[in-house]
Amino acid sequence: QCCHGKDGKENTVLKRDECGLLNLESWEIYYKLRGISLKSPVALLLSYPLTVYYAIQKYGAVPVTVSRMLRRHMRVHVVGVEKEMNFLDLFKEVGYLLPEDLNVELTFVVRKDMLPPKCRTHSTHNNRGYSMRLNLTNNLTLLIVSGTYGASLDPNFDCGSGPPDMIVGMNAGLYAYESWRSVVAYLDSNQGVVGVFTDYNEHSGMNCASLGGGKARDSLCVNPFRQPRAMPVYCMNLPQFSNGFIYVYNEQELDI
Repeated sequence: QCCHGKDGKENTVLKRDECGLLNLESWEIYYKLRGISLKSPVALLLSYPLTVYYAIQKYGAVPVTVSRMLRRHMRVHVVGVEKEMNFLDLFKEVGYLLPEDLNVELTFVVRKDMLPPKCRTHSTHNNRGYSMRLNLTNNLTLLIVSGTYGASLDPNFDCGSGPPDMIVGMNAGLYAYESWRSVVAYLDSNQGVVGVFTDYNEHSGMNCASLGGGKARDSLCVNPFRQPRAMPVYCMNLPQFSNGFIYVYNEQELDI
């Protein structure tokens, strides 16, 4: 995959994996792909969309393949959405990075009290809450639904066009809120659904990953698309970053 900058010069060449997704493994590679100076602060803004892309590229080979075989959208439910609502347009980058023949339905599940007033104005309201649809790119549709995943919202019927192929939770902290219990329980009872989560620090990530068993715990690693600016920590002397560490539940391998 060649990418050219404004001056017409080739910036970098990237290989694609068996599913045709670009192998992005660092901010440096992404900056070269887009022809962006390493001095640019763009990584401070793009940590969320690039983490979603990385989750699909690294852990989504089976869901990608199944959705293509069934000739339907790949369904990704992003749970616990908060800050992401402030820059929805940035998620267009996910669509630009994905192969043109891979259609993705990205569903943001937002607590009703976290839904910005502007979204309430431009959304449809029903007895379950608010919902909105945005066609970000030709191959990426963003749906926004309000409610609590697994409680007021049934993951199989109330979030987009059907059950998820993947569930993503960024800066989740699964121990922090009781509402995450229903997400963990859903993944436990639906082993075919891949769950990818990030956490601020390694200690919290290890504890939360352990809820998914030994394999999930062992999957914990540094997220290459963490926000590069460290967060202030007053209660522990540990490195802490937004989307700092990443782990996976129900990891699946593609048989080639």
